[in-house]
Amino acid sequence: MKINPARLETAFAVAEAALKNQDLPAYMTKRWRRAFAKAKERLIERPFFSWQPERLILVSVPTEKTNELGCRFYEANEQTCRRVDKSGLCQAFFEGFPCWHRAAFLLLGIYFGEICAGAFEKNQSQLAGGANCQLKLTLPIDTCANRS
Repeated sequence: MKINPARLETAFAVAEAALKNQDLPAYMTKRWRRAFAKAKERLIERPFFSWQPERLILVSVPTEKTNELGCRFYEANEQTCRRVDKSGLCQAFFEGFPCWHRAAFLLLGIYFGEICAGAFEKNQSQLAGGANCQLKLTLPIDTCANRS
């Protein structure tokens, strides 16, 4: 599927504005901001995904900077992110941080109108105020018990 960059940029602006309304620690806000930016970049460069309102399946293609071989498959939603091609959670999610996969799920939710319905009918001043968008930026589950 080809992503409309202008529409994705609007979804990104809505997510950024909504992020300001979240009651998160500063470090977590910074991490979400980076995750949204990375998701926006990846969705434009490599739009390899299957979207459903309750989940997103993403194909992550390794960059030239890494020595990784083969693609990775992730399933993300508002609450969790896990690797489909290998049992277990996404590494960032496992460590308790937002990942770009969950950020992509939220951006595409805005993009497709599943989250923040009507976001694209708002004018720029309303977008700057958060467009009354209530993103569910939950903190990842505590995985300390999973670390043995």
